[in-house]
Parts: sequence; structure tokens; C-alpha cells
Amino acid sequence: MDWLTYRQRCDRPDTWTRWMLMQTRELLLRAAADDGVALLDAALAQAPLAKPSDHRGGQHTDMFELALRPEQVAAISAVVDVAIAAGWRTSGDRAKSLAGFAAAWREYLQWAKAAAS
Repeated sequence: MDWLTYRQRCDRPDTWTRWMLMQTRELLLRAAADDGVALLDAALAQAPLAKPSDHRGGQHTDMFELALRPEQVAAISAVVDVAIAAGWRTSGDRAKSLAGFAAAWREYLQWAKAAAS
């Protein structure tokens, strides 16, 4: 895949890094949101986007295109909101706020709703 196409696909709200999916999965596990965990596990079991031949990133930079329904995205987004309100952390957030997680899931939710209409 060429860089322009790769960047365009990676910039879409339905395309997520392995890291972000794994961190969100941690939150879902803590909340016992088994349906959300299963959705992310299924996404992570897919082949990631093909990287340009000169891409230097390892597995942690893999990108996955999600195909979740709006109600599924809304459920995951709600768990992220609860996690923020409760002050939860993930193993990889390095003392940063989870606000970026919430913003990303809300953006995907808006995109999924528009795509479903």
C-alpha cells in the first residue's frame, strides 16, 4: 500500500491502532463488559491494514478497521466515560488522561451513525 492511501485509511474514525484497542479492552475487562471485549477481540483477530513497504513500525503500530454498529460503539463509549469518571487508568496510559479515548470513541460513534443512515 502506498503512503497516501495508508494515511487516508488510518485517519478515518473507524481505523484504530492495536495499542488503543488493547487499552480500551482493559477498560472493558475491568467493567465486565464482555460483549465489548468480544468485539475488540474479533477486531484484533483480523489482519491489520497492510503497511507501506518502507514502514518502520512494529506490531504495536498495526492499524485495524472496525465495522461496529452504532449501538456497539455507543456501549464501548459509555464504558470509557464511566472509566474517566471513576478515575481508572490503563497499563499504557502513562498517567495521561483518558479524555483522548473518550473523544476518539465519540468521533467513531458519530461516524458510525452517519454511515448507518
